[in-house]
Amino acid sequence: MTDLILAGGAYLLGTFPSAFLCGKIFGGIDIRTSGSGNVGALNTARTVGLLPGILTMLFDLLKALLAVYLAARFGTAGFMPLLAGLLAVVGHNYNVFLKFKGGKGLASLAGVLILLSPLTILYLLLLYLILVLLIKDTNAAAGVGILSLPLFLGLNMAAPAGYYFGAAIALVIFSKHLRDFKVYQAGRRKIF
Repeated sequence: MTDLILAGGAYLLGTFPSAFLCGKIFGGIDIRTSGSGNVGALNTARTVGLLPGILTMLFDLLKALLAVYLAARFGTAGFMPLLAGLLAVVGHNYNVFLKFKGGKGLASLAGVLILLSPLTILYLLLLYLILVLLIKDTNAAAGVGILSLPLFLGLNMAAPAGYYFGAAIALVIFSKHLRDFKVYQAGRRKIF
């Protein structure tokens, strides 16, 4: 029963609408209809300002970190921190309270990885920088880079669950980057 409550709580923590609230408080706008329409830190920074963007990123990171921490502290199954991290990112990306609009999950993923596998963050950042230099599109680079998450997380955690969790969360985040690939391919050379 405890694990079920923690799983539901992780999703609900993920749904905390940082970008939506920062858009309303700092700019009086609905972030879902402004800029790119993405309910995340980058769109908040671009449409409302740098400070609201930074606050959004911190809250998105912290809500996922808290979900993983609570699952690690109170969960009874060993996989609960992984599941809580996944559900927090799902809640962020597909927020039931915002008609399933959400962010792309990168700041929330960072919050998950800080507790589960900090080294994976470094590998992902390095790969991201290389991809940005190669394809010169930050959004497409993030989407392609996230596909390496199962490999890095599985190796760093030295557990099969890391590969499975990495694959599941990579799919959740990659699904939010599909539009970036279409835009990238329409304006530049194809990457696939």
